[in-house]
Amino acid sequence: MERYGFIKTFTLLILVILVFSGCTGTENGAGPVQESPEPVLQEEQPPALPDPFVDTAAPAEDAYKMDEEQYEKTKKDLSVFVDELNQIIARQDYEEWLKYLTTDYTSYYSDPAVLNELSQSPLMTKYNIKLRTLKDYFNYVVVGSRKDVHIDDINAISDQKVKVYMTVNNEPIVVYTLEKVDERWKITK
Repeated sequence: MERYGFIKTFTLLILVILVFSGCTGTENGAGPVQESPEPVLQEEQPPALPDPFVDTAAPAEDAYKMDEEQYEKTKKDLSVFVDELNQIIARQDYEEWLKYLTTDYTSYYSDPAVLNELSQSPLMTKYNIKLRTLKDYFNYVVVGSRKDVHIDDINAISDQKVKVYMTVNNEPIVVYTLEKVDERWKITK
């Protein structure tokens, strides 16, 4: 019995020494256990660049009010419009995309001062992207941030102007402000 107590105490003492000495043990007696190497990360691709002027404000309570029928019809029409835009953007068809813009939008995003300001955003500077033209804006901002847009809600500003919302991380963000020009919806500022 005394021998059993000695073995038990000796084994416990060895375990305590191993724990406190930080010994990692061996694998099959062949030396220290090696940890698995970290997975090798593939070269990072530039992410889709978000539009720095996305409006995250919730719909205003005092906005122009549409009746339910008008709301549903407008939302349905705009869903078709946004689906068309998604296809154009996914194809990176700049010339076709231009047909969906108001003059105000085109002028604003062609302004060198605006393009310079956009070029100063953290993601643009990280990837050394300088926007010089509306086409640059389309290629580096719109294509990455707008090709998979869908409509979760709309908010009428007037009977001719609507903000289109998509919910991202449980927060509504304005993905488009659209204006009816000659009975056709267009992207406006």
